[in-house]
Amino acid sequence: MVEEDDLRLEIPSYAFIALARRGMEKISLDQCFLNNCDNQDLNLLEPFKKEVQEEEKKIIKHIYIRCKKCNRTFILKLETLKNVAKSTRAKEEEPLSMGLVYALDEDGKNLGHIGYF
Repeated sequence: MVEEDDLRLEIPSYAFIALARRGMEKISLDQCFLNNCDNQDLNLLEPFKKEVQEEEKKIIKHIYIRCKKCNRTFILKLETLKNVAKSTRAKEEEPLSMGLVYALDEDGKNLGHIGYF
């Protein structure tokens, strides 16, 4: 079983939401994303399980989180797209990647795209 603290390190602290032509806004991922729950207390969120799928062009992590305020479980889906662009700094540098984060309910139903990490 994976330690809770280890799973917390797998979750980015925040994601960026695109605001059309007005840039990006930072949103904390330390909150419950389920309907009718306003929990933003990190101490009431308990990550307890991780599933990883690695494909040629992306890595998908599902991190299961129990909210102690609403007593329900949600899933953060962290999708890292590999090789989005080549580095402009040095030829030998690794290609750039991009991360997307989604919220899912405990049945895997997509609750929506949260942002980019």
